[in-house]
Amino acid sequence: MPNLRIETNVAKDKIDMKACLTELSKALANTTGKPEQYMVVQVIPDVAMMFGGSDAPCANAFFMCIGKMGADENKVHAANLFPIITKHLGVPEDRLYILFRDAPSHEMAWKSTTFKDILGK
Repeated sequence: MPNLRIETNVAKDKIDMKACLTELSKALANTTGKPEQYMVVQVIPDVAMMFGGSDAPCANAFFMCIGKMGADENKVHAANLFPIITKHLGVPEDRLYILFRDAPSHEMAWKSTTFKDILGK
């Protein structure tokens, strides 16, 4: 159920997409404590974007999860994600935002029902 979406102006041909996605997926499984089979990781390259008035390499990320989010947890997620994104996309840490969202279980569905019914909470 964790979902990470990264949009970047970095060109697709500059990214080893499989290695990037694999490392991000494993990192999310590690920081959330959830099985990797539930991870969804997307990197959307070639997005027309600017950060701070410059079109130098930059990115914007959205990380949603049911639970395992909060002031302390998000610091851990950020500490694990920023270096991987910098490594694979070449985006400096000061040209990337990550938006965290703790989604209620009734707002996420899988296999024709919501996680509220699946998890019972």
